[in-house]
Amino acid sequence: MNKQNDTTPVFSFYYIAIDTEAGITAEDFITFVREKGVHIPCYPGWRWTLLHGLRGERAGQFMMLYEIESASQRDRYVTADGNLTPEAHAFWQQQPQAQPLIAQWKTFGTFSELPTIYTDYQLLADNPRSTVPDGPRYQASSEGEPIARVIGIHNLALRPGVTADDFESFIAANHHRIDDYPDWKFRLLKGVRGNRLDQYVVLMEIGSQAALDVFYPEPDLATDQAAQFASAHRDTKAMYEEWKKLASFSGSPQLYTDYLSVAESLK
Repeated sequence: MNKQNDTTPVFSFYYIAIDTEAGITAEDFITFVREKGVHIPCYPGWRWTLLHGLRGERAGQFMMLYEIESASQRDRYVTADGNLTPEAHAFWQQQPQAQPLIAQWKTFGTFSELPTIYTDYQLLADNPRSTVPDGPRYQASSEGEPIARVIGIHNLALRPGVTADDFESFIAANHHRIDDYPDWKFRLLKGVRGNRLDQYVVLMEIGSQAALDVFYPEPDLATDQAAQFASAHRDTKAMYEEWKKLASFSGSPQLYTDYLSVAESLK
């Protein structure tokens, strides 16, 4: 079912924690990452976004989101058990300027490497009709507000008696029925290795906090605009009702966090 091919991106989540015992604040960490941490090089075909919990289960906490061009590009540098490959070790040997930056990062908190809790996710479905364009999730601007996308991560679970094949077959056959809110993009991911194996998550990418607040200014508090959108997209609403017969759905009472993008790799 939904086997990964070499043109489909994969996503890795690393839980990041700051050293509060050492007096590190969230603002300290964000400032360091924006000014210095972004200069740590990425493997070819990789990019990361630092996320800060806006609301939900992990409000105030950090997560590193990696988007990687393909599973094979991930496997060039990280093994199935989370260790570095020989090619990764060679990459860092060729980047001596990165080591002081990584060492400084670790004085602020955890880095995206073992033993940090992480999961690699396979992309099962997304919405190609979304109005969210490809591009940076965070980008500073000298002329106005920065680009700062919201990333909603919603944990899902299957209902009793429903198999993974049942749910994934339904998604494969029906995800084309999804119409997202303007400036929102749906992705369904499945954990394939790391610490959250076989766990499904909806990754909802939203163009800005303003685009989130138009429809949900408070957690699970929909606006009139959200109700009007649902009324105008009845097949999407019907598809979601069919989904709920197989598995839990995004939002309360399921575990979720809406994160704000606060920094992104430069290369």
